[in-house]
Amino acid sequence: MKKSLSIFGIALLFFGAIIFGMYITYTNSEIELKERTESQKEVCEANFDKMFKVISQTAEIPQEFMEQAKNTFKEIYTPLMEGRYSNERGGALMSWVGEHNPQFDLNAVSDLYKQLQRTIEANRQEFFLEQKKLIDMCREHLTYIQKFPNRIFLSDKKEIEIIIIKSTHTEEVFQKGKDDNIKLFNED
Repeated sequence: MKKSLSIFGIALLFFGAIIFGMYITYTNSEIELKERTESQKEVCEANFDKMFKVISQTAEIPQEFMEQAKNTFKEIYTPLMEGRYSNERGGALMSWVGEHNPQFDLNAVSDLYKQLQRTIEANRQEFFLEQKKLIDMCREHLTYIQKFPNRIFLSDKKEIEIIIIKSTHTEEVFQKGKDDNIKLFNED
């Protein structure tokens, strides 16, 4: 009787150790998934902040360039026109203007706007990929806490809440189930 009681005690102890080991393993894995997901949320915030700053500051460059070009053009062209049409200098200045007429470089302006387009596209794509990672990490965490036998040990764990950044237009389209706006440039 004592021998069977001691075998039962050893089996119970062994079974308890296995259960305790499973609890530690599942809890640690859940903590790791949760922390990785929480960190990815911060990455998304930092990436959005960077994207916003890069796009807004890049957009200011063409505006500043245009202002400087316009002011330079006014500074140069006004005295030239005054000299060209004054009777004092006549033909010599007229021929200098013809040879050295300042040009407004539309190619440079076009290049600045192309760079701005590339910047916007690249930063938005990068942000999309970071949000995609976050969504997948959240899915991985939720799947982990719902699987058997994990859910036995992790029944008190909740789904991680995330905020996905999207436009009002996208939100409305998914609520209504229709996207009839095919105009690229609204005429409102």
